[in-house]
Amino acid sequence: MASGQHSTDDNINFGKNYVVLNLDLMTVLIDVVKDTEEGRAFISGRARWNDAVHKMSSRPPVIFIALFFNPGEPELAQDAPSGKLIRDFGSFAAGSSAVQIAPCFKVDCEDIVLQKTRWYAGAGNSLGQNLKARDIDTVIIRLRYNVLELPLEQHQEYSQVMLRSLLPKMNLRVISIDEALKEVE
Repeated sequence: MASGQHSTDDNINFGKNYVVLNLDLMTVLIDVVKDTEEGRAFISGRARWNDAVHKMSSRPPVIFIALFFNPGEPELAQDAPSGKLIRDFGSFAAGSSAVQIAPCFKVDCEDIVLQKTRWYAGAGNSLGQNLKARDIDTVIIRLRYNVLELPLEQHQEYSQVMLRSLLPKMNLRVISIDEALKEVE
């Protein structure tokens, strides 16, 4: 998804200063879906986009957001709705291999990896400060056909609501990976 503007010929314009924001690409979640048709398509598309961004000569900032918690610090109550949703996936302990960005996605020394402690990408981290300091006018989050919602059996239903209803109502433009790749090439 890009909140970029339309140009007069309907090409995509990512704006003057944009950032690529990658959400929840942690090993613990990717392992749940990697052997499914939907998971393979998701991983392939995200890896293709991530690789293209990393190859750009004038590359935008790339930020990865990962959900994890510090041992002994109850950032998320076990009986909270979010706590119940993630309980079956493990502890999401800081520093564990489970919460590292999955190895199928390139992360290098120029990338920023931030912790989040809730579903909101900016919860418990400096995301807002990073965007403001870089004078970011466009955030590329997710791309059409490149959204994977868990639990997997509810993927179609939730992704369609998000992509067709919620995001357009927030005046956010949803584009495909191919459209995004065309823009960066």
